[in-house]
Amino acid sequence: MTSKQTIGDKIKALRQSKGLTQSELAGEAMTKSMLSQIENGRAMPSMRSLQILAERLGVDAGYFLEDDQGAKLARLVRDIEVQFKQKNYNAVVSRVKPLLDAKLPVTVDAARLMEFYVAACYYTGSAGGEEAVARAAEIYERFGLFVESAKVQYLTYALLFTQGRYEESLALILGVRKEYMSKKVGNNFLFELDLHYAESVTLSALGDYSGSRKAALDAIALSREEGVYYLTDHFYRVLSNLALMAGSLEEAGHYLEKSRLYVELSEDRLSVQLLKLAQMRQANAEQRYEDALRIGEEFQAEGDRYVSSRSLAAGTALYYLGRDEEALELLSKVTLTDDVHHPLDRAAVFTSYAYKARIYARAGKLEEARQQSEIAYERVQNYPPSVFCTFIRETYHELHRQ
Repeated sequence: MTSKQTIGDKIKALRQSKGLTQSELAGEAMTKSMLSQIENGRAMPSMRSLQILAERLGVDAGYFLEDDQGAKLARLVRDIEVQFKQKNYNAVVSRVKPLLDAKLPVTVDAARLMEFYVAACYYTGSAGGEEAVARAAEIYERFGLFVESAKVQYLTYALLFTQGRYEESLALILGVRKEYMSKKVGNNFLFELDLHYAESVTLSALGDYSGSRKAALDAIALSREEGVYYLTDHFYRVLSNLALMAGSLEEAGHYLEKSRLYVELSEDRLSVQLLKLAQMRQANAEQRYEDALRIGEEFQAEGDRYVSSRSLAAGTALYYLGRDEEALELLSKVTLTDDVHHPLDRAAVFTSYAYKARIYARAGKLEEARQQSEIAYERVQNYPPSVFCTFIRETYHELHRQ
């Protein structure tokens, strides 16, 4: 049976997905207080009120009047959402995948379930995500939830990106943006910023650094105009990295300082790690190697990827300080983890082999040096031009001329 709590949960979820406040949704049809009671399961709306809310939310009123199967599915979605927020991605995949072969009801909750599944597929590298995207998008379209349809299609970008299909990824992002802009009701600035970020990252993966820079700047301009600062520290870090690769150290430092200010406001743990690593790279680029080591000692890296990145930055600093034994120890700990997909990030990891090659060469161990340089050289053959690839290729050619 339909419950007050179930109806309230659905109204609240749809309202939030459309970026509406309670006052905006209530309008003149009811008070904000009444809507709050409905959303919290303390009151049941009349059929007339339900029809008004459904019309404003772009769905059929019947969507809220679900049967027992729908109620069970709603509870399952809440459970899966908890698992997803706890980053138990494998659990999400294993629990949802068997359900996809069954006949799920054509409801928004079924689409949401598939949405969590798609995102979990990305994080775990599991197959099947693209089919789930198509099914979820079809359901959202049926209910007139065009923004939600665009959002779930956007998830395919990440799946394509992890497979190295960057041109397809970019085409999808641009297509989703076009569809979203043509069908949106109101503005969902967080989603628009997601699209800018995906575009910037994908363009840099294709070696279009000027396009990547423009997408990041467009996002920052949108943030300022609307007073929405979602992902702002990430955009400034992207701009800093692009400037660093172009050799514009002053500009890179300027953007990195901007990123630091937003990180301090958010206190997000992931952003703190990314900032510290960027500060280490900036210090190395400015030949402040002792500063790079100090920054590395000051922060506690969490997760294999960030421990590896810290080892790379610290090992690089030690190499330039001539502390070869310490540098070699740290550089030998650098690994390519499963969650590193961007070709620039991967190329940066492979510089560890080039640095080890130079250390071996300084010690007169030319055979070991050439072996290390060959590993790095072979792995970046199909990567876009970057300072990392240039360093790797220069190392390879220098050692093979000897």
